[in-house]
Amino acid sequence: MEKTIFLKKEIEVLIVSAGGVGTTFLMDAIAAYKKTNCSANTDGYKHLPIPPISFNDNLKVIYVFGDPVMASLSLFRRNYHHTQSVWATKFQQYNYVIPENINIEDYGKNKREGHYFENHFNNWKDKYLCYPTMFLKYENIHDSLDGLCLFLDLPNSFIYDFPKKKKRKSSIKNLSEEGKLGLEEMYREHQKTVHEYADFFTVQPKKNIYSNAFTKIYRNAIADAFFKKNTFIRKIKNKIWQ
Repeated sequence: MEKTIFLKKEIEVLIVSAGGVGTTFLMDAIAAYKKTNCSANTDGYKHLPIPPISFNDNLKVIYVFGDPVMASLSLFRRNYHHTQSVWATKFQQYNYVIPENINIEDYGKNKREGHYFENHFNNWKDKYLCYPTMFLKYENIHDSLDGLCLFLDLPNSFIYDFPKKKKRKSSIKNLSEEGKLGLEEMYREHQKTVHEYADFFTVQPKKNIYSNAFTKIYRNAIADAFFKKNTFIRKIKNKIWQ
């Protein structure tokens, strides 16, 4: 099943983020050594707001996080702001999704957060943590390669072949003072939390995925998976009996 809460069993390393933190290039680098989810997100796992259901006992997770102001700038620059907002609200009931036609200036001025970075981070780190997970700060990925190799049991060639560090294309300097202050006010608390974390750290789960299965958000996710599946089956049956 594509784009479902059920993770493909053959995936060894699941790499996720709330968006805007360079997840794609990291996924492509790791995929040369381990079976990962799709960097183009055709399988729908890359930005899930909660850990998926996996029956792979050896699954490891890399969660990439970073400065929420810079992440928002990146998403808006690439016109992913609306899509990412939709992903962040998946299986949950939020009253606000960032409109497609809004720009970063107005987003900052409105001070209405729609990427739910903090909620996404907390879902994976605390609330629903159920797999061994390395939390990796985007701004310091290149300083964390030794730790990444150790966590994933990767050879030294991973470090040698890793893409060189590039300067971010997104910049807050291009915003008006009002837009800049709005973004900073909106993300101040989470930005402070992010900056206080180490470049990387690992967390071992205290529960398994079955502990989450009966929570409301997982019931919604499971229903979503089977509703789509049953809809597909229904279409096939109707075609056969036409």
